[in-house]
Amino acid sequence: MHQQLRSGAGVTEIGEFLRRELEDHFGLDPLGLRPDAMAVRVVDRWQSTTPSAGPAAV
Repeated sequence: MHQQLRSGAGVTEIGEFLRRELEDHFGLDPLGLRPDAMAVRVVDRWQSTTPSAGPAAV
């Protein structure tokens, strides 16, 4: 996921990644675990702590 974030992945891509990992890697039902909500938090955090990420980047 780190590489995806560094490459500029957004909420949709991170959400899909988390959903696949939960289901395929861990064998969990991703629906109740809200991967989309987690993706929003992950991307927000990444953009707030990475100087070259997000809309404020120059």
